[in-house]
Amino acid sequence: MFLALVAASAACSPHTSSEPAGEAIAPAVADAEPATSPPAAPTLPESVPPAPMIASLSAGVHHTCAIRRGQLLCWGLGRLGILGRGEDVPEDSWTPKPVIGIAGVVEVVADYDYTCARTGDGAVHCWGDNDAGQLGVGDLDPRARPTRVGEWTAERIAAGFRRACAVGQDGARCWGTGAFGDGESRSREVTPRGIDGLAGVDDLVLGSGHACALQGGEVRCWGEDASGQLGDGEGGCRYERALCAKSRCLPPKECKRSYTPVTPLGLPPIVEIALAGSQSYFRDRDGRVWETGQVGTTMDFGADNPRYRPSVIDGLPPMVEIDAGGSHACGRTADGEVFCWGNNAFGQLGHPPRPGGGAEGPSRVPGLPPAVKLALGFYSTCAITGSGEAMEAWCWGDNGYGQLGDGTAERRHAPVRVRWE
Repeated sequence: MFLALVAASAACSPHTSSEPAGEAIAPAVADAEPATSPPAAPTLPESVPPAPMIASLSAGVHHTCAIRRGQLLCWGLGRLGILGRGEDVPEDSWTPKPVIGIAGVVEVVADYDYTCARTGDGAVHCWGDNDAGQLGVGDLDPRARPTRVGEWTAERIAAGFRRACAVGQDGARCWGTGAFGDGESRSREVTPRGIDGLAGVDDLVLGSGHACALQGGEVRCWGEDASGQLGDGEGGCRYERALCAKSRCLPPKECKRSYTPVTPLGLPPIVEIALAGSQSYFRDRDGRVWETGQVGTTMDFGADNPRYRPSVIDGLPPMVEIDAGGSHACGRTADGEVFCWGNNAFGQLGHPPRPGGGAEGPSRVPGLPPAVKLALGFYSTCAITGSGEAMEAWCWGDNGYGQLGDGTAERRHAPVRVRWE
């Protein structure tokens, strides 16, 4: 916050007049101080807005993390050091517990059994599973506490299945296993690699097997495309040879993919991206949500397919925020209403699964106060409500490892408060 101080000053100018003849003029008093206005008092703000009680919330597959009152806490599955509590604390936690050895965290991203966080000075730390080099610390050993990734600084970070990226003023770096948008798919890149094509992007989102970047309203995507999730009209899989005539054997499959960025077709200027496992969502300036891709793969291998390009989701009011989980997505309106759609096997849409299962269309989440932020996990959903000291975190859906933070491991079909201890 900048405070401008304004001082008042008076300008003095000589006074002249035409006096009648023969009338004496009183002499001026020597060394008299010129008349000035008193300095104006600086205008100070009545109060400084308090920092938000919950500054960030991120849900992974088996765990969830939040920045609350300036402290980083995680809960859920405890193996492989996922919760960042040290080697001697491997058990699951059904309520939030502090992460050790890190302070001043301003951003956290939780994904498939690992976590990365960025501190106020731009340093990036990661911990948890590291079988694919997703921690970026130079080896494949898991870490049970935050470990610094390189000596450079970042302005934002992103995490996806088995890989992570960081973007800063001096460029973008990625590590782990998967496609980085530079024309290759890399395996176990244990130290961060500079990616020239990602320098200067406005946003970067990593999904399970694909990724998208946003720059100046334009979207570019790369990676797996078996479900049409890249949105360029292509997608699907095909068998490499004919099916067996007298048995149920399945030959190897060839699936669409692109390791160089492609542009989704027909999109207007976009302001936000959210990626599910095999689907992509884009929010435009009017609040419309566009979707491309489908749940699972299809044996419809082809190009210029209408199903493999973005289209607007019907039945949604204008959205100001979107996010996506493994196979579901949610949006938030300006009034704080939350709408979710997609897979509801664990109640992650905020109501009980319907008989027969299957994907569901958009519906409003009942019983939730007006939300200010969304955070979707693979099979769970979380939201932040309120402001300042009245902020609360609510979660629902899969809770097998306590990742909802309500003190239980019971699945929830409706929002429950995270229980802070």
